[in-house]
Amino acid sequence: MQDNTRTEKERKFWSKNASGYDQSIIERHWKIYPSLLDKIAQDIGTGGTVLEVATGTGLVALKMVSAADHVHAIDISPQMIDEAKKKAEEMGIDNVAFSVEDAYALPFGDGMFDTVVCNNALHNMKQPEDALSEIRRVLRPDGRFIAIIAGVGESLKFKIVLTISTLIGQLPVFHKLNLDEFADFIDKSGFAVVTKERLKHPEDSMALLYVISKKDE
Repeated sequence: MQDNTRTEKERKFWSKNASGYDQSIIERHWKIYPSLLDKIAQDIGTGGTVLEVATGTGLVALKMVSAADHVHAIDISPQMIDEAKKKAEEMGIDNVAFSVEDAYALPFGDGMFDTVVCNNALHNMKQPEDALSEIRRVLRPDGRFIAIIAGVGESLKFKIVLTISTLIGQLPVFHKLNLDEFADFIDKSGFAVVTKERLKHPEDSMALLYVISKKDE
């Protein structure tokens, strides 16, 4: 059963930030992003069907299309999906499909995807374990899962700042994990961790935590 209050709260928050997301969030805080996008596109391998969960404005999905046969990309926010579709149309890309969906109830069959990517999102989900259960379900046996979160748990200062931000309502939720905690969380959710690493540009104040895993049968 869907939590409509949670769904509407998340949809409202991310829709409000959609039009300026690339500039106010990504370009402002993450100089690592161009390198991150290249790395994801390389790590998904060549060919296959890929799902991106919480695509936002489509930055990752539109990078992955050069490597994948087809990309499905979903987000809870209609405005975010609108932004992503505009980009795809402007770029003339036709092997990506964007749709508004809830990560806790993916509308795809079991074992449908070779790879699933979830970038910069699990730490903002109220119940990330529910999303991980769905991601595991739609992955084929031995399928690849690439997960990236903001490394708030790597710094006491950021843990305090983000705790305050959630308390005053600037963010819906923010899980504060370090790299080992994040990898352990993925591992306990039915995946076998293959690699884990911190990615950080010299000008960025916070690292991104990058974990590649496989569906554990």
